[in-house]
Amino acid sequence: MNFIYRTKDKEGLDHKGEIEAADQRAAATLLHKRGFVVLALKPKSETEGGSLLDRFFSRVTFSDLVDLTRQLATMVGAGLVVSEALDILQDQQSNKVFKKTLEEISSDVKGGLTLGQAMSKHPQVFPVLYVNLIKSGETAGKIDQVLLRMADNLEKQREFKARVKGAMIYPVVVITMMIGVMFLMFAFVIPRLTAIYTQSSMQLPLPTRILITVSNLTAGYWYVIILIIITIILIFKRWKQTPEGHLSHDKLLLRLPLMGNLTTNVNLADFTRTFGLLVSAGIPLLEAINIVEGVTGNQVFKNSLKQAYVGVERGLPFSNMVSGDPFPRIVGQMVRVGEETGKMDEVFFKLSAYFETESDNLVKNLTTAIEPIVLVILGLGVAFLVISIILPIYNLTSSF
Repeated sequence: MNFIYRTKDKEGLDHKGEIEAADQRAAATLLHKRGFVVLALKPKSETEGGSLLDRFFSRVTFSDLVDLTRQLATMVGAGLVVSEALDILQDQQSNKVFKKTLEEISSDVKGGLTLGQAMSKHPQVFPVLYVNLIKSGETAGKIDQVLLRMADNLEKQREFKARVKGAMIYPVVVITMMIGVMFLMFAFVIPRLTAIYTQSSMQLPLPTRILITVSNLTAGYWYVIILIIITIILIFKRWKQTPEGHLSHDKLLLRLPLMGNLTTNVNLADFTRTFGLLVSAGIPLLEAINIVEGVTGNQVFKNSLKQAYVGVERGLPFSNMVSGDPFPRIVGQMVRVGEETGKMDEVFFKLSAYFETESDNLVKNLTTAIEPIVLVILGLGVAFLVISIILPIYNLTSSF
């Protein structure tokens, strides 16, 4: 392990550098033997001193976590000891941060910690949900089965997110390009086309005057417009970080046409998949509700799960607590079936598959609906430009 040090020698001169040792105490001992007085000594992270670009590309992604889970599940299922599997995975890693993390986890496991305890020391890599599932698998003695189930579900989650993102790329690119082209037109093209009108004394039609005004504002004060847009975005982000703003934003998101249904189904797919995974791992119902509430991003669903936790704690059936808004009727009905049959995990996995299918269909419908809407907007914009430019010429010719 490497350490960064700052020392003074016998002559009072400062020294800075790097030293390799088993731990911090051993590093300090080595420096004392060299005749230095230690002023500062701290572990060197793998990313310290690297560029911002290096740190960005060295971050551990969700895809890295999915691949690790699958490989670890395969190795543990084949009979390898966890520490041996971690050593193999560490050697295969090209990501410096992930490699260092696995090295530390392996060292902790060999030192007597459980895998869940070792992973909990790295929350920036392993989420709370992930660590809790590992701990439950170790407690039940089914770490291999839990890892396999986690790997399957994480891969499904990755595929689902990739489908949603892939379907949204086209409309986002088209809308972004449309905004960019409009800005360039108003800033550079339109002023040249309308210059002849501004120099004449003729009475210009209203569309032409609007076009010239917008064009002049864009060309002359484009930096002010950009500054205003950035200010609005920053104010919106600050407002969204407040509890009231977060809740209002998430409520509005769920009520939007098309996008609201998609957001609801995506949240329900994540909720049911995660809950099914927790229940199948043997985690008690109240603890599972608490964990899912902690990892849920939408504040509306988060508040509903908080109320569900209180209700279940008082003895009410979980199915009753998920039968109203924002949960659709099918959730309460299916959960009641799970409570009566004792197959809650199967019920939640079926619900997850159902909501994923619904989300896929909604994404397809959304992209299908956005394409003609974008074309109509483009057509209206082009028609306005043509009318604004041609109308003065028509009025001029018709006056003779």
